[in-house]
Amino acid sequence: MSHTSNSESLLGLQRFDDYYLPGGDLYCLVENKLFRVHRYFFERESKFFKTQLAVPATPGRPRIGTADGNAIMLDNVRSADFAKLLWVFYNPKYSLYESTVEDWSTILELAQRWEFAEVKNLAVRELEKLDLPDIDRIVLYHKLVVDESYLIPRYVALCERPELFTVEDGLRLGMEIVIPLSRARECARNEGTSGGRSPSPASLGGTELTNIIKDHFNIKPVGKANGTGAPLRSGAGV
Repeated sequence: MSHTSNSESLLGLQRFDDYYLPGGDLYCLVENKLFRVHRYFFERESKFFKTQLAVPATPGRPRIGTADGNAIMLDNVRSADFAKLLWVFYNPKYSLYESTVEDWSTILELAQRWEFAEVKNLAVRELEKLDLPDIDRIVLYHKLVVDESYLIPRYVALCERPELFTVEDGLRLGMEIVIPLSRARECARNEGTSGGRSPSPASLGGTELTNIIKDHFNIKPVGKANGTGAPLRSGAGV
């Protein structure tokens, strides 16, 4: 995150009409688009922005993000995607957040990058309402460090499916997921053996298979010690 240096750098820039808001006190530059929004949301919701915006101004220069000429420059993000994040704060439908998997995935990625904890939680909750193949969801959630309580039922679903993992599945999931998942699947088959018939993980009860998944992924039982109600990973600080 940096800032524009002088008025000459404003040449060729355009205001992003939907989010260049009268009364906004935080100016951001994304690609060649200027945004004027409210600092309050960024300082309240984002650890990253709260830290960055608390940095004192350089002597003789205005505080960063207070005008078009010293707007905060946000790199490696498209203006259209930044607008999707802003929509969470300025949604005219209040509590109704209806959008696509692609949009919520983008919001989730930016929320993870800039530490918008509540926005991240919202994005995950909305994604849980939408159809998304299990492997796609696992890849997305794992990449963006989503709480593993959301991954457990997806792991269970992959263990229960009759077909084996393909090479493409393995490449997408990665060995750190495929190996414990394959071991959990084999363990479930062994525990489901009965009467010499070829067992299936689907023959186990949901609780049994869930416990096998937790064991092979080192997901500890939910506890109150972390104050979040979220599962604790092995080795996590408490």
